[in-house]
Amino acid sequence: MDCDVAVVGAGPAGATAARELARRGVRVVLLERAALPRYKTCGGGVVARGLALLPPDADAAVERRYAHADLHLSDAGLAFRAARAAPIVAMAMRDRLDERLAQAAARAGAELRAPCPVRGVRVERDRVRLDTERGPLTAAFVIAADGATGATARQLGWPDGRVLIPALEYEVQTDDATFARLAAAPRFDVGVVPAGYAWVFPKAAHLSVGVLSARRGRSAAGLRPAIEGYLATLGIVALAHERHGYVIPVRPRRAPLGRGRALLLGDAAGLADPVTAEGISLAAWSGRAAAAALAGGGLDPERAAARYRAALRPLLAELRLARALAGALYRWPRARHWLFRRAGQRFVDAMTDVFSGSRTYRGLLAGVAAALAGRPSTRS
Repeated sequence: MDCDVAVVGAGPAGATAARELARRGVRVVLLERAALPRYKTCGGGVVARGLALLPPDADAAVERRYAHADLHLSDAGLAFRAARAAPIVAMAMRDRLDERLAQAAARAGAELRAPCPVRGVRVERDRVRLDTERGPLTAAFVIAADGATGATARQLGWPDGRVLIPALEYEVQTDDATFARLAAAPRFDVGVVPAGYAWVFPKAAHLSVGVLSARRGRSAAGLRPAIEGYLATLGIVALAHERHGYVIPVRPRRAPLGRGRALLLGDAAGLADPVTAEGISLAAWSGRAAAAALAGGGLDPERAAARYRAALRPLLAELRLARALAGALYRWPRARHWLFRRAGQRFVDAMTDVFSGSRTYRGLLAGVAAALAGRPSTRS
């Protein structure tokens, strides 16, 4: 057998799994379709809970760090600021970040093959066979971490059931005065696009500006009027820009995410936060969980899959609560306005705790309920 584990996809999920497995002495091959570095459509905001899961190598890819962020409800005339003593979000371009994460996996002992597209995957009784552009590969296990539109899960016969929402992002070069004004803080705007939000993430010398919508039937191309209107509202004149559309999974796959000799991670599994559509932290978390399950299960298929499913249960329960909250926030504007007029700052502070990893969504909802009832809340 060529290796113990073949990991398909070298983003935060796959690179984290490969690194953690290699550190445990497992023979790993990390397969990436494109040559690194390669552009990856993503807002590039790495929240504190995600940054804590990444290796020190990732720091070199961080272009800015912020201990504060602004939220605007333009359709209600409200604005709030989340602020902490330590950074709550870091800004990075995914080409540099993913390259650093793949290099960290390689330094830990994983074999990195990039570019190396995978054309087919077949699970047999005692092995997995992968057909790659560099020739056949056999492994004891395969990890599918090739993103929201990756083919590996489908090739493995996995049912889907994910809900994929569209997003559209512009990488914008603008004039110095506009850049300086908007680089003061990351910005989120709710109410400028139906059933979604818009953002401005300042990078080293340009702005990542995007919009997303959870409304069914929308496409990334259909969001173009919304993002053009958003740019105009903020007074952003694009001297040059690149336009990128993509999809984000805000509901996990229906079937168990680990079975037999295969595990699904990150966006391939549907693990993105339904409230924020943030996926880097959950991708890295799932990579660590998968590595622990495989190594802790002694590379036994039944034990490894059972361990991974057990590790996922609390997260999946959290995501169910997050979906309910996202539905209330984005689909019911009147309910959103009512909530933010009565407990907006408490809600923003609680969400910041979630970003930082110090609070769960269950704790957030309990705290907001207490705030609305006029009671002190406890963090959980």
